[in-house]
Amino acid sequence: MKLSFILDTAGENVLGKGAPALMYQAGRDAGLAEGGMRRRTADALQALRCVLDDGDEVWQVETWREQAAQGDWTEEGDVLSACLVFTQCPLLTLARSAGSTPGGMLCQALHGYIAGSMETMIDRRVDLRVEHCGPRACKVMMELRS
Repeated sequence: MKLSFILDTAGENVLGKGAPALMYQAGRDAGLAEGGMRRRTADALQALRCVLDDGDEVWQVETWREQAAQGDWTEEGDVLSACLVFTQCPLLTLARSAGSTPGGMLCQALHGYIAGSMETMIDRRVDLRVEHCGPRACKVMMELRS
């Protein structure tokens, strides 16, 4: 945990202000490389569960929707999107125990990895964008493009 904290806090000093974008892309590249080894599916939420296969004690993610929304997904043009709420995550645990900032460099690398892995499984472009990070949960927008 302390090593992860050190990497998270020191990374921006080494990589500069572009560190979050660089880490997202590095994680995405790793996910694309590994995602090809997973089985393909058309269901994005099933792909997400497959990527986060360490169990409920490590990951708890659910979809979140506005009260007026009809379902989990919103469609605008060629973009299909859903909000995810991470209530249990190793990086949230790190933030609570070591004091790192949620949404930092390690989060960006993780989100890139998840997006890249899912993309190879569902044959659609996947992007994850942080909307809110807090001490108890993070809200992340997942966007699928054709």
